[in-house]
Amino acid sequence: MLRIDGDLQAGEHWALSFAIGFGVLGWLVFPVGVSGFLSEGPLTVLLSAGALAAVLLRRTGAFFKPPRPDAVGWVLLVLLGLVFVFDLMEGLAPPADADTLAYHFAVPKQFLDAGRIDFILQPLNGAVPFGVQMTYIPAMALGSEMAVTLWTMVSGWATAALLFVLSRRHLGFNWSLAAALVFLTTPAVIYGGGSGHVETRIALFVMVAAWATVRAIQTSQTNYAVLAGLGAGFFAAAKYTGLLFAAVSGLVVVIQRRWLKNGTLFGAAMLVAGFQWYAWNVLHTGDPVFPMLFQWLGRDDLALWPKAHDLFFKEWYFGSENPLPKTMPWLFLFPFKATLFPQVLPDAGRVGLGPFGLLVLPFAALGVWRFRDKVHRSPLLVYAALAFLFYVTWFFGGGSQRLRHLVPILPLFLICMTVAAGRLTEKGRYRGPLLAVVAATIFIQLAGHGVFAINYFKFLAGGADRQAFLMRNVNSYVAVPWINTNLTKSDRIFIQQRQLKFYLSVPSLFGSSMQAVVELRPEKTNLRTLYRQLRYVGITHLLLTNSQNERNGVYSRVMNLLDRAGCLVLLGRFEGKRILSRTLPTLSLSPHTLDLLRLKDESCLK
Repeated sequence: MLRIDGDLQAGEHWALSFAIGFGVLGWLVFPVGVSGFLSEGPLTVLLSAGALAAVLLRRTGAFFKPPRPDAVGWVLLVLLGLVFVFDLMEGLAPPADADTLAYHFAVPKQFLDAGRIDFILQPLNGAVPFGVQMTYIPAMALGSEMAVTLWTMVSGWATAALLFVLSRRHLGFNWSLAAALVFLTTPAVIYGGGSGHVETRIALFVMVAAWATVRAIQTSQTNYAVLAGLGAGFFAAAKYTGLLFAAVSGLVVVIQRRWLKNGTLFGAAMLVAGFQWYAWNVLHTGDPVFPMLFQWLGRDDLALWPKAHDLFFKEWYFGSENPLPKTMPWLFLFPFKATLFPQVLPDAGRVGLGPFGLLVLPFAALGVWRFRDKVHRSPLLVYAALAFLFYVTWFFGGGSQRLRHLVPILPLFLICMTVAAGRLTEKGRYRGPLLAVVAATIFIQLAGHGVFAINYFKFLAGGADRQAFLMRNVNSYVAVPWINTNLTKSDRIFIQQRQLKFYLSVPSLFGSSMQAVVELRPEKTNLRTLYRQLRYVGITHLLLTNSQNERNGVYSRVMNLLDRAGCLVLLGRFEGKRILSRTLPTLSLSPHTLDLLRLKDESCLK
């Protein structure tokens, strides 16, 4: 429709088409869902129509024929094959990541069970853009659990494929393979690429927007501005940080001769692609970016999310998610801190961006300096501008300093750094040290990926025992089989362990500060209010963590109020191990006790 086929080689055509199709699929599932047609029939029609429409794609250029690899190329291809095997093993195993089980997979499953998309009045896990997660719904509805995990693997590898074909415009075959390999073995990508996390898949939209922005500036043609807007809009439809990317990419788009027309079309396309979930939030809360602007735009009649609780949540969340000051010095020191001293940042110790940037930085900086007279004419200047401007706006305006939020721009960073460093070594000088640095990065990250994959190898080698795997890898899963066997759909269980939501076959409520349905703030909790709220939302049972470090928290408050009043009956106690790392479980196991309690009728309050 945009008539850009002639500008693409076959590999580029396929990779870009997948990226846009991925966004379109998530966009189309939304109206199906809000209309109440989330079932096998409508989703089969949707996927069938999309598959049949693929014949309309023009076959551009010759069939994709990669260059004949040399010795280095074959080594890289073998290593990529090894990574593929690692990722395939993960795709064949049940999902075990906590965030994936808590909402990335649990929310689509909840929508499917209801047959429609319902509004979830909860920040972080509920009232957020779910554009990427919508693509999980057809896999869940028409396939099995494995269909969803394999789909996340395929879509994660699609990002690497698009990175490779875009790199080929600036790099040789081997360097492009190396960039894809570094990306696939980056710790944050290993962590999120095969799970329900969205950042690896969002990188598809970033690369589409970046490539189209370059072409829009080079040609001043409006069709590229529309494509860039679609990429930015699909990012916004997948995560709030996409609004930051849309702003910076829009700024870059208007830096050209036909700035007004291209800027207008970019904005229109971005709004069409990204508006759905923000309109959904406005309809139910008044705040399009709930709960960011709730104090000013939020509705006053939301008893389940009052503004007092909103302030409490934001104070808790922003305080815990932003340990470093948002100042200019830390803007430049943050990457070094995150790489060399990651323990300060949330999740950075196990979900980092790897050593590549730090190790290649001297070569890239020298390359930029040596060819500084050509930099302003390079299309990679747009990639660098988009990546840097997004990083700046994210650092100062983002809600969390978790490193995985930067994964969407990681491909742009890898292309720019690799090209700059590669140009420096074209005549042989510095080539040896640069190759050593890249080889060291790949070796370190591949070793880490191998250790990560051992868990899945044990699962497959041990006969694919699903229950044993989940017992080893999902905290508190020890109680799930009993609950699913002995409770029914008419029950509803209050849990502190959000990662259990996906595997529980009975309705549940995750009790935390992310909801105001059941008041858990210490100064606001009292017996009658707590009991009334639990009954109001249909709670019949509670699964509470009875561990030493939890006894001053929710467990203590609930037990002190309800148990002392005689409102709870202990049905079972489950002994397990608390897992801090699925990759290195032997280093992070500690005793973990769960109490399953039944909530008695109101006579206990008399």
